Amino acid sequence: MSENPRPRNPYRPGAAVSPLFLAGRQHEIRRFGATLRGAPELPANVRLTGLRGVGKSVLLKRLEEIAADEEGWLTSRVQAEPRHNTEDDLSELILGLCHNAELQISRAARIRETMKGVTASARGLVRVTWQDIEVSLGPGGGADRHRSVVKALFDVALAADQHGYSGYLLMLDEAQVIRDDRERGGQHPLSLLIAAVNSLQEKEVPIGLTLCGLPTLRANLLKARTYTERMFRGEEISRLAGSEAVEALVRPLDGTGVTAGEELTERVVDEVEGYPFFIQLWGAELWEAAQLAGVDHFDVTLLDSVEPDIYRRLDIDFYDGRVESLTPAEQDLLMSTAACEYPPLRTADIHGRVGKSESNVNVLMGRLAEQGVVFRIQKGQYEYTAPKFHDYLQRRAVRISQRGR
Repeated sequence: MSENPRPRNPYRPGAAVSPLFLAGRQHEIRRFGATLRGAPELPANVRLTGLRGVGKSVLLKRLEEIAADEEGWLTSRVQAEPRHNTEDDLSELILGLCHNAELQISRAARIRETMKGVTASARGLVRVTWQDIEVSLGPGGGADRHRSVVKALFDVALAADQHGYSGYLLMLDEAQVIRDDRERGGQHPLSLLIAAVNSLQEKEVPIGLTLCGLPTLRANLLKARTYTERMFRGEEISRLAGSEAVEALVRPLDGTGVTAGEELTERVVDEVEGYPFFIQLWGAELWEAAQLAGVDHFDVTLLDSVEPDIYRRLDIDFYDGRVESLTPAEQDLLMSTAACEYPPLRTADIHGRVGKSESNVNVLMGRLAEQGVVFRIQKGQYEYTAPKFHDYLQRRAVRISQRGR
């Protein structure tokens, strides 16, 4: 083994990978704590939305730590997947999370040997029985399915309260994939979840729901239940401000003996436009380049040498998969948007650049929205869900044209 092992890279680009220093989320963290402390008299529900790459999942993990370690809540956090987008599958997911949470309580209780003499909290939650809870049924949902979800959530909240927790907090990441069908006779998994939690919160059961996802999440919630606008505290997670972005880039270098020049820092912050994932990626690549060059200072000369590799990695790791998972028709339409003015994307502009009918363009844009590539901001206008995606499509278009020569 080497006597002087190579220093570990202090930057952590990746999906939901927590950075060494979390910059710029103090206000969201403070409001989250206040929301939990308002329960059960006020619903402890939070909706986190934002583009890809802004650090939503990282923030969600930090909020879980705060809920558990500082506010005393029993928590369950899981990433929702498209396969959960049916009433049966979402119900199964929730029942499994509740079961695991109750097992966690039991293990903790055995360790603390507090199973004997447990008393109810001052809220008197144990006086609320299962029969006291009215189940709100959504369209197309079976009564048994709704009751099983409500009962599972109630049981774990009751157990949490009896064992000294502030309540039970259910946290779903990528929650935009859970959405109701438009048809009354279709699947309504989001309605099932919202109605179950709401029916318990009306009885002041200490239960909370945190949903995290793309901007389409807000519209999905409103379509499921119009009262969700009042049910959730909304947090729009955006890119970092200038000073916050500088901290995110520079602070991981503390204690490493490596420094970053002011000109370099300003250029990177300007280039990445404050998106946390990009800051971590630029930092990681600069670190590797500095280690290979045997230097302990990030400057613009180093950046010039590594920037082509940064964009190559960005395209491969962050962007390419979002295009290549689409159907040929969806890809063709998406690539046509590279030549459109942006922001926003206007369907009328797209229609003028492709040989498709206006209705076909609308259908394909709707499919791109369902795939999480774009989101609708108003009728006929869309934006990409990934930052700097328009620039990427233009780079991809150049590469495609060069291959065709």
